[in-house]
Amino acid sequence: MVEEFLVRIIHMEQLKFLIEMNYFNLPGKVKYFLIFMIATPFVGLFGWVFLNALTDTRSSGEIYLSFQVKKECFGKVKSIYREKMNHNVLTLSTMNCIFQVPYKWESNFKINDSISKKEGELFVEHYRGGKLLEVLDYHDIAKDMK
Repeated sequence: MVEEFLVRIIHMEQLKFLIEMNYFNLPGKVKYFLIFMIATPFVGLFGWVFLNALTDTRSSGEIYLSFQVKKECFGKVKSIYREKMNHNVLTLSTMNCIFQVPYKWESNFKINDSISKKEGELFVEHYRGGKLLEVLDYHDIAKDMK
């Protein structure tokens, strides 16, 4: 029984060696072509990302505002929690969306408050009891960024 097991292992190792030889016994030009074809997309992607980062003349505040202007969120706050996997950011959950609160605004919100952030705007309207409590401006957050 042990002998059969050893014979099977030897046959498997021989088969493995033959497969490796068939796949890796390629001419030099073919190997270089395959390496080029595999590496080109990665080099192109990383090169584009780094080139973009180096040539972007916007400040970090302007980049932050460009992301915030695209967001939209409205509704009554159902729950408030901290996202541990996202740097412990305070998060408001409504029926329509999830709203991540900037650090400066964390103490402003309570459950059953309402928020309204329209796409294309940089203002968040904060309501409590059906009345407008405050209008929060993302420009205040962006001006503190370096």
